[in-house]
Amino acid sequence: MADLIPGVTTSNTDYIEAMQQTSSSSYASPDNDLGQADFLMLLATQLQNQDPSEPMDATAFVTDLTQMSQLEATNKMNDSMLAMTASFQSMQTMQGASLIGKNVQVTGEDFSHTQDTVSHFTLNATEALTDVTVVISDENGVVKELSVADLLAGEKQVDWNGLDNSDIPRGDGVYSLTAFGTNANGDLASIDTIVASRVDAVGINVDGSMTITLATGEKVPMETVREISG
Repeated sequence: MADLIPGVTTSNTDYIEAMQQTSSSSYASPDNDLGQADFLMLLATQLQNQDPSEPMDATAFVTDLTQMSQLEATNKMNDSMLAMTASFQSMQTMQGASLIGKNVQVTGEDFSHTQDTVSHFTLNATEALTDVTVVISDENGVVKELSVADLLAGEKQVDWNGLDNSDIPRGDGVYSLTAFGTNANGDLASIDTIVASRVDAVGINVDGSMTITLATGEKVPMETVREISG
């Protein structure tokens, strides 16, 4: 028996697959997508034109109808997920914008210092250390070495009064930290530093995560932010 519609035969055919085929532009354009009503019409047409000696299997009919319903449910769920994703990204953008101009504590090495003020930063040690030293540098080299003595595992705040090794006040600018100490095995171990900076810009990545640009020019992931203040 001849096909009723291109891609759909009067034999036991998988109608779901047939409806997803794009055999020609006239039948596959976005405005001519087949829906559940069209699918039922095709099945009714097949029943009307089936070979009486080889009637359609009722089980196949129910199976095809179930697959069609599942396909439509999946498409609707996909649309809902896309809408939720768009809404989440908009919310992320608004939250990111509210961070601009805020002061944050982040895990990093660079910090902004203002002349005649005290700069604060935090050392975060994963093990007990002795002879801990913090080196403060700028683009020209070492500015100040601070001796912190012993350090237990955990966090400890350290202050820098802004004076260099010659007790001369240093001007405004971006400085870098390097901290290290001696562990129980007698080996040198580096120490993570947590510094304060201002948020100048916020970027939303393709995966929805945020990257913040600090006043130091450094770009850090949002998850590295330890504290946010006005």
